[in-house]
Amino acid sequence: MTEGMTKNDAVPEALLRSTSRWSFAWLLPLAALLVVMVVVWAQVNRERGVMISIRFDDAAGLEPDAGIVYRGMRVGVVRDVRLSSDFREVVVRAELSPTSAGLAREGTEFWVVQPEVSLQRVAGLETILGPRYIGVRPGDAGGAQKRSFEGLGSAPRLNASSADALTLVLSAQRVGALARGSPVLYRDMRVGAVRGIELSPDAGGVRISVQIGREHAGLIREKTRFWYAGGVGVDWGLFSGLRVQADSLDSLIEGSVAFATPRKPGGAIESGAGFELESSPPDGWTKWRPEIDWSADP
Repeated sequence: MTEGMTKNDAVPEALLRSTSRWSFAWLLPLAALLVVMVVVWAQVNRERGVMISIRFDDAAGLEPDAGIVYRGMRVGVVRDVRLSSDFREVVVRAELSPTSAGLAREGTEFWVVQPEVSLQRVAGLETILGPRYIGVRPGDAGGAQKRSFEGLGSAPRLNASSADALTLVLSAQRVGALARGSPVLYRDMRVGAVRGIELSPDAGGVRISVQIGREHAGLIREKTRFWYAGGVGVDWGLFSGLRVQADSLDSLIEGSVAFATPRKPGGAIESGAGFELESSPPDGWTKWRPEIDWSADP
């Protein structure tokens, strides 16, 4: 109380009491907003595919937005195409559709579809004028999930799955005209394919991985001989005249590997076995009749 003021002149003090209470009405818009956010999040996750990366030796004209096609149906899309950090490969980042996420598993194979013409195969002609796209062959249903793949140089040609095929490693001085997808021939009949090529550890040669279909795996034995197939041989004799010898016409179009097994074939072999890839076929191989019941082998 200031000087000159009486007790009755004192200013009354107001006593404030909070009468506000939390209103449950605020919970309704908050709950509605939360529900909308959850629904949108779930919808985005349903529409989001599986991201994978595929490494190729060559992009072969592949561009972003190119499709990934299985049985004529688009199951994914290429998001990005770029060189690897060491500039030795092309890395493709692609997205598989949610309904095709099961393709991202062990054993699935990818390749760039290109025009291909041979005596036994005509494929990819639609890519002559149209855009390139990636073909796919699924791995086994029980395969483990996988997000990184090594692309093939061409479409696979084995009917049997990789799990059923016999895998061999051929050592050679040079690659020649071979490439991933090149055929492996037995008496000019396609029974397998080249699956990979790499330098030997000492860089003194190359190692060529091939697969033989399960139904013909029994033809391979310890004494089986492998050689480059392809090309034309010319021989001139004074009395015999000019003789021209050629491998199958299909092997003239693309590099091939051929093999034969002698009459005494040796023991059976397992996947991973190694053989030398010779530059020419052994003498008299066309008369070899291996003493094996190959058709009964698993």
